[in-house]
Amino acid sequence: MNCQVEGVIFGPESKEAIKNIRDISRSAQILSVALGVSILSDIFVKNGPVSASYKIYTTDFVLLGSAMSSSTPMLRNRMDHIAGEMVIFKSSKLTAAEKKFWRCVYNETS
Repeated sequence: MNCQVEGVIFGPESKEAIKNIRDISRSAQILSVALGVSILSDIFVKNGPVSASYKIYTTDFVLLGSAMSSSTPMLRNRMDHIAGEMVIFKSSKLTAAEKKFWRCVYNETS
């Protein structure tokens, strides 16, 4: 599908969906940062040098990286869900340009 959408003016339904996507995106970023900070805090803030060395040795950094990157698929999934709702359930309230926009978002996130 050609996803060049020009001159789209978003109505109230689309504006609400875009606001939801922005909120979810911010939450995903905060989650990633908080997870990293909590692990680093656990290693360095609560412990002396010997304990910190042990904590570094026992921390599963692969699991940490996996947990931090898992927020991106969750964000993509929620965006897919919101775009799908706009295409399927709110289609009658959208202009042709808005429908095309939401179809493009849905196709890119699914």
